[in-house]
Amino acid sequence: MKSEIKNCQNCKKDFTIEPDDFGFYEKIKVPPPTFCPDCRLQRRMSWRNDWRLFKKKDIRTGEKIFSFFPEESPVKIFDRDFWISDAWNGTEYGKEYDFSRPFFVQFKELLYSVPLPAHSMINIVNSHYCTNANNIKGCYLVRGASYTEDSAYLIWDQESKQCLDSHITSKCELSYGNVNTIACYRTFFSVDCESCQEIILCKDCVGCNSCFGSVSLRNKSYCIFNEQYSREEYLKKIIEFNLGSEKSFQVLKSEAHERWIKYPQKYIHGRHNANVSGDYIYESKNAQDCYRAINVEDGKYIQNILTGPVRDCYDYSNYGDNVEMIYESLVIGDGMSNVKFSTQAVRNGKNLTYCVFCFPSCSDLFGCISLCNKKYCILNKQYTKEEYEELVPKIIKHMNETPFIDQKGRVFRYGEFFPSEFSPFSYQTTAACEFFPLSKAEAQEKGFVWYEPKKQNYTITLENKNIPDNIKDVDESIFDQVIECAHRGTCGHECTGAFRVIKMELDFLKRMNIPLPRLCTNCRHFGRLSLRNPPKFYNRVCMCEQENHFHGKERCVVEFKTSYAPDRPEKVYCEKCYQQEVY
Repeated sequence: MKSEIKNCQNCKKDFTIEPDDFGFYEKIKVPPPTFCPDCRLQRRMSWRNDWRLFKKKDIRTGEKIFSFFPEESPVKIFDRDFWISDAWNGTEYGKEYDFSRPFFVQFKELLYSVPLPAHSMINIVNSHYCTNANNIKGCYLVRGASYTEDSAYLIWDQESKQCLDSHITSKCELSYGNVNTIACYRTFFSVDCESCQEIILCKDCVGCNSCFGSVSLRNKSYCIFNEQYSREEYLKKIIEFNLGSEKSFQVLKSEAHERWIKYPQKYIHGRHNANVSGDYIYESKNAQDCYRAINVEDGKYIQNILTGPVRDCYDYSNYGDNVEMIYESLVIGDGMSNVKFSTQAVRNGKNLTYCVFCFPSCSDLFGCISLCNKKYCILNKQYTKEEYEELVPKIIKHMNETPFIDQKGRVFRYGEFFPSEFSPFSYQTTAACEFFPLSKAEAQEKGFVWYEPKKQNYTITLENKNIPDNIKDVDESIFDQVIECAHRGTCGHECTGAFRVIKMELDFLKRMNIPLPRLCTNCRHFGRLSLRNPPKFYNRVCMCEQENHFHGKERCVVEFKTSYAPDRPEKVYCEKCYQQEVY
C-alpha cells in the first residue's frame, strides 16, 4: 500500500493516510476516514464534557440533581446509583431496525429516549460533585481522574493524594497549583516537574529538592532562581519571601515566570519513549501524533490516556487501562477491546460499535445505549447470536447505501463517529472548545450544539479587596462568605463571579502557608491551561545557538514535530541540544 492524499469533507483541507494507517483500518475492518485528524478529534471531543457540572431533572424522581448534562440537553437522566442498579433494563427501549431510514436518525431517537447516568463515574467513595472519574475516594470537584484520594479541584489526575488546584498530575502528594507534575511531593505552583520534593514556582525540574523559582535543574537542592545556596541560607530566604502573603507571592510569581521563558525548552514533554511524536507522552512505543499518553504502544491520534497499557488503537481519546483495538472512540477503559465509534464504554467488554454508556461486561452490541451485561443487541433490542451476526452486515451495507446527511451537508456512512449535532453537550462546555476555541456564531455555523448558560446572581459577602493578605489572618469564618472573584466575570473564562472556600482547602493552605486564592475555580483552571501546550503539532527545526554546543560551529539542523507554535517566544531545542542546557 502507498500513502494517499485525501480531502477532508469537513474543513476541505488535504490530509495524508499512510500505509500503516491502511494496515490498521484493514485489521479493524473499517473504511478509511473522510475527516482529517484534527476534524476527527474536534468531532469526537464535542461529545465530551470534561469538567462542568449542571443541575438537571431526574426523570424518575423529578428532582434536580447534579449532572454533567445541562438542563437544556434533550437527553433524559437517572441518578447514577439508580442507573447502575438492576431496577430497570435498557432493552425495554429496544427498537426494530428500520431499513427505510438512515441509521443515525434511528440512533438519535434512541439517544433521546433511553435514560443516561447523570455523570460518568465508577467505583467512587465519598466524592462529591466529581465527574469523569474512576476509583477515587474522599474527593471534591475532581474531574477526569483515576485512583485519586482526598483531593479537590483537580482536572486530569492519576493516583495523587491530598492535592488541590492542579492540572495534568500523576502520583503527586501534598501539592498545590501545579501543571504536568509527576511523582512530586510538597510541590507548589510548578510546571513540567518530576520526582521533586519541596519545590515552589519551578519549571522543568527533575529529582530536585528544596528549590524555588528554578528552571531545567536535575538532582539539585537549595537553589533559588537557579543560584546555589546552603541549606541554612535557603531556609532563611524562604522565610524572608513571606510566601503566605498574596502581595509578596504575586511579585515572586511574576519574577519566576519571566525567568522561565528565558530557558530553552525540549521540543516534547515526555520520557522513556521509543519512536513517538506529539506531546506529554510517557513510557510509550510507536505512538504517533499522540497527546498526553501513558504506556501506549502501536497507536496514533490518541489523547488523554490516564493509565495503560493501550495497544493497537487509533483516534482514541480519554481513559485507557488495559485496552486494545479501539478506533474513533471516547472514554473507553478497563479491559475493553475491539470498540468502534463509541463513547462511555468501560469494564471488560468487547465488540461494541456505535454504543453509548454500555457497561459493564457488554459485548457484541451495535447502536446501543445504556445497556449493562448485555450481548447481541441492536438499537437496544435483544437478538440471538445467529440473528445478530446476520443482521449487522445488512445494517452496515444499508448505512453505506442510505447515509445520513447532516445540516452542513456532511455525509455519514459506516465508519464515521456520531454527528456533532447529536451531541448532548453545548460546544462551549466540551473538550472540543478547549482544544478548538470557537465563538457562538462560529460554532453554530460549523453545526455544533450551543446552549446559552444560565447566569447565577450570587450575593457577594466578601469583596476581593477585603480578603486578608496573609493566610495566617484567615479563620474559619471564611466558610460563611461568598467571595468575589477578582475577574468579576469579565475574563471570558466562564467566570462564576464568586466562590466559596471549603474546610479541606483552608486546612491545606494554612498548613502549607499558601495565600487564599483570589479567583473562582473556573478562572484558576483556565489560568493553568495557559501553562499547558495544546494538542496541535508543527514541523520545526532546532533553535539552539552555535556557541559551546557539541556540534561545534555548524548550526543544528535536526527537524522535529512539536506543540510549540512557531510564533511562541520559547527557544525550542532538539533532544541532544536540550541535554547540553540542563543543569
